[in-house]
Amino acid sequence: MPESDSRGFVKEASDRWNAAFNGGDAAAVAALYTEDATVLPHTHAVVKGTAAIADFWAGLISAGVKDHGIELLGVEEGGNLAFSHGKWRATGLAEDGKAVRFEGTIVTIFRKQGDGSWKICLHTWN
Repeated sequence: MPESDSRGFVKEASDRWNAAFNGGDAAAVAALYTEDATVLPHTHAVVKGTAAIADFWAGLISAGVKDHGIELLGVEEGGNLAFSHGKWRATGLAEDGKAVRFEGTIVTIFRKQGDGSWKICLHTWN
């Protein structure tokens, strides 16, 4: 698949992820992952499987994290796997209740599904 094609589906997936998260819908976020997906947060334990992933994102949403965005810097694809890397940003609340901006780098690996769609199988950031 040419980079422009893989970049297109990764951009669409990122947009769907951001829309679901920013809309407060942790179940819709989790639906973008494979059933056996792994999320590797740098400040939490490893999260595995869509139910645990939904709970993890629900916790961040309920803690006031919002305005999530992703700037894609690169996309590669080969066979049934594709990966992207970029920068992420979000707004949350500090302990004093004031808004604080979070940002870092992100790597997401996608696996092609039997129906031709792509879902996240590994997601990590700092």
